[in-house]
Amino acid sequence: MRIRRVLRQQYSEMEDTSLNQPLYSKFGLENVTAQSFAMREAPVAAREVASTCKTLLPPGESGTGAELMARTVHQPSSADLLAGPELAGSDAEEQSITRIQPRKTMLDRIQGFVWGLEAGMAARILKMCSILIGFILLACWFNLHSDRNFSNREAMESAHLGRHLAAWRGYTTYSIRPLTLGLLQRADPDFAPEVLQQPVPDLSIAPGFPCVLACLMKVFPFNFASNRSHFWSYQPELMIIVFNELLFFAAILLLFQVARRLFDSRVAWLSAIIFAGSETYWRFSVSGLSTMWLLLIFLSVAWCLAAMEEREHREIPPAPGVSLALAAAAGTLVGIGGLSRYSFAWMIIPVLLFMCVFFKRHRAKLSLLAAVSFLIVMAPWITRNLALSKTPFGTAGYALLENTRPFEEDRVERSFDPFAAGLGLLKPRDVVNKFLVNEGKILRSDLPRLGSNWVWSFFLCGLLLPYRHRALRQLSSFLVWTLALMAVVQALGQTYLSVESPEINSENLLVLLAPLVLIFGTGFFFTMLDQMALPNPKLRSLGAGLFALVMCAPLLLDLASPLDQAAFSPYAPFRIQRTVAMMKPEELMMSDIPWAVAWYGERPCSWLTLDDAATFEQMNKLKPVQAIYLTERTTDRSFLSQLLDNERSWGGFLLKSLPKSESPQGTVPPGFPLTEAPAGYVPAQLFISDTVRWKTATKR
Repeated sequence: MRIRRVLRQQYSEMEDTSLNQPLYSKFGLENVTAQSFAMREAPVAAREVASTCKTLLPPGESGTGAELMARTVHQPSSADLLAGPELAGSDAEEQSITRIQPRKTMLDRIQGFVWGLEAGMAARILKMCSILIGFILLACWFNLHSDRNFSNREAMESAHLGRHLAAWRGYTTYSIRPLTLGLLQRADPDFAPEVLQQPVPDLSIAPGFPCVLACLMKVFPFNFASNRSHFWSYQPELMIIVFNELLFFAAILLLFQVARRLFDSRVAWLSAIIFAGSETYWRFSVSGLSTMWLLLIFLSVAWCLAAMEEREHREIPPAPGVSLALAAAAGTLVGIGGLSRYSFAWMIIPVLLFMCVFFKRHRAKLSLLAAVSFLIVMAPWITRNLALSKTPFGTAGYALLENTRPFEEDRVERSFDPFAAGLGLLKPRDVVNKFLVNEGKILRSDLPRLGSNWVWSFFLCGLLLPYRHRALRQLSSFLVWTLALMAVVQALGQTYLSVESPEINSENLLVLLAPLVLIFGTGFFFTMLDQMALPNPKLRSLGAGLFALVMCAPLLLDLASPLDQAAFSPYAPFRIQRTVAMMKPEELMMSDIPWAVAWYGERPCSWLTLDDAATFEQMNKLKPVQAIYLTERTTDRSFLSQLLDNERSWGGFLLKSLPKSESPQGTVPPGFPLTEAPAGYVPAQLFISDTVRWKTATKR
């Protein structure tokens, strides 16, 4: 028994020596390197003290090497370690290191402050403040070069709905589509005659982003009165633009975290810089659309998937609670995105596919929980739409029919009944042709210019080389699946919005995936850069800087160009508010910019019907239309094609109403109820009312 204890003691000493050897070699006196003369002399004095049992107190601030010197003295040198375990034993092990904070002098405090500015927490705070100030300056510079106010109809409708929610008016709209009225009438025939006698529920815009804007309007002061001295600016829109730019900054920070998790700090910094220098995203930030909000949601989903992948592939299985929470968060985020833009809901397919294919331990639970979380978020709103219109997504469900013959432009939303407007003539071949034409445009222009830079090409090249890291392989597969799916969804769901603004529109889904493409493209760039045999390591930093400069060149050139004069637009807040001020709040008007009348003027306004005869009478029977307001959207269009397509089109109505030599005052169709018009609108615009609502009027 005694022999066994002696052997066990010797084995323990040998094991302790073998385990401590790396530590001793690390803190050996011969391994201390220094540049200043005083620090080079310090190891010599420390070696003399190390051979005694005296207590040593090396003073100094944290980070100056005081603790390192104490550990160096405490541990034997590697030469002594090689001399035998006896010398490395008792005395050295019996000593201990105690951190003693000496009384700080003023010089010590100044040195500590300077060190904090260079390498401590203060340095990180200064770095974040510098980044934030740089972003703010870039935002101000870009805002001076951008449009003065919104020009996208969906941005105005979302802001208008947020205004109604903030005023506790419910999810109702003043931008009244004839298709919305038709759906409400068919869902409740008994209610059909009174459909315009009370607020009209919106069946077109997803509620997510308007709810966010409503919270913003509740917290911050919004002044909805336009200022004549600032003809092209509108304070509520400036507030929304600033909010979108803050969301953009948050997306940059989140992209940095995702890139650092997948690659390293080099890729994270360069990806964030290129993302912040992408002109396309700056244009989206000032458009008023929900794109910045959805970018933040998509990057959050990517972060959840990356965190789940890391946990589920550990050698020692962790508790499933965190992974289940991440799966629920991913499903909830996709649901919130689907409620912010209906087409984003398709994202749940690649998310579930990612969990089913790449996870082995809890794939069933994770996928089921993500799907249930997604449905819990989406189900109440779909139920509301089904109760009101018998359709799950309201008028948005008809996007598949738009831009097909006979539903060019916005004819679907301007018709009370799509079947009466020609839906029976639509054939499956027409939808197939729409997909082929739009998909060709996506492959030719949208994908090569994804994110307004060339990182897409680096991403494609990176797909040819398999990643060694498992997480990169799986996330790149998820990205490819999502790109393929969203390219199909975007091609089938494109409407007249993509025609009016080919790039900056709410139907551009691929731009939401560009940040993840940017991360993988930047990672491949560094892979190629590391393979280059450069004589000086600083040349790699120079190459990365040149790469960022080239990627950000479109934005830099745009900011360096002279400031263009604001183009004439029908969306002038002061002019619209001055026009609708002639109408009472309960009166109904009709316009070719009803979304702007609702947002700026806060008056009920119907979309133009398909013609000025039968469909106009149908609207007039529901509630008398007491004014028509036509702007440059109608006067700048080609009237000949409208007349050839329909003699009673609003283009023909405008031509007849304009003054001519044989009819100096203009004419309207016989029996048309609106005959009074003020001076000062023609020829660019036309306002016709049922009565004289101004001091002087021209009889038509």
